[in-house]
Amino acid sequence: MSHRQIVTAALLAIVALAAGMLLARALMPGAPAQLELAQATVLEPPRPLPQFELIDQHGEPFGPERLRGHWSLLFFGFTNCPDVCPMTLSVLAQAEKQLADLPADQRPRVVLVSVDPKRDTPAKLDTYVRFFSPDFLGVTGTQEAMDRFTQDMGVPVAISPISEDHYNVDHSAAIFLIEPEGALRALYSTPHTPETIAADYRRIVAAYGN
Repeated sequence: MSHRQIVTAALLAIVALAAGMLLARALMPGAPAQLELAQATVLEPPRPLPQFELIDQHGEPFGPERLRGHWSLLFFGFTNCPDVCPMTLSVLAQAEKQLADLPADQRPRVVLVSVDPKRDTPAKLDTYVRFFSPDFLGVTGTQEAMDRFTQDMGVPVAISPISEDHYNVDHSAAIFLIEPEGALRALYSTPHTPETIAADYRRIVAAYGN
């Protein structure tokens, strides 16, 4: 065998070994095929949620255990939001309808987490979220609890005074996808559309919903 043939054979062996390693990694348990997502970014490994103690629109305790056993889409907003919040919740309501054909345990639960607990009482949240969907949940709590939760989740929130008695709340428009194990699996960045949210959601659930 000539020197050139030896070099060629060695290169082919290296390529075959590398291909085999990549294939083995792809076939490892829990390692899904490469996802082609339009808007979402998958976290691998998923990020554990912080501890938090809030309440839902019915006054019932809402902690990390309420996000286990099903998929959830969390959006941080507030009922007095003039544009981004109602628009995003409308998009999520349309995405919810597009995902209605999935098995019940794979359909996402949409949760609005208030970044304005001073004004967003449970009763006000209940009326607000039900306008978009009867299945949406609204979550609030004390200012201290909400400040700690948003900080731990990496959600920027800034209060901007408008007048002596009025203020606006600036916040992130990202949507957080929580997997049934109760960890943060993916983030949806803007712009949001029902089609991209639903399509990316299906791909993620198909890949990680074992």
